[in-house]
Amino acid sequence: MACSLSCPLNGETNIDKNAEEKPGGQTILRNKAPRWHEQLQCWCLNFHGRVTVASVKNFQLVATCDPSQPGGKGDEDSVLLQFGKVGNDLFTMDYRQPLSAFLAFAICLTSFGTKLACE
Repeated sequence: MACSLSCPLNGETNIDKNAEEKPGGQTILRNKAPRWHEQLQCWCLNFHGRVTVASVKNFQLVATCDPSQPGGKGDEDSVLLQFGKVGNDLFTMDYRQPLSAFLAFAICLTSFGTKLACE
């Protein structure tokens, strides 16, 4: 999964008077790469206890740097959005800035549209 969004620089919001005059940074969100778990002999993501059921719909998105855009910045270790299964037809979503609740929920909904027959 990959998402592209425009973000204000230096904590600015659209409410700021000069926000229209300043170019915002471009943020690219990509799936966090899983790590090999020696004991389980499988690829795993660490959801820190928030996700309890294995599912193809589970994912974590991290920001990556887009060098072609001014102010593009990223941190491969900071998870901006994580979504995962916690029960039968029950999921959890955790997000943080620069994502809004609406945008995070919309991104999570896309995981259902492409994986209908996977479970």
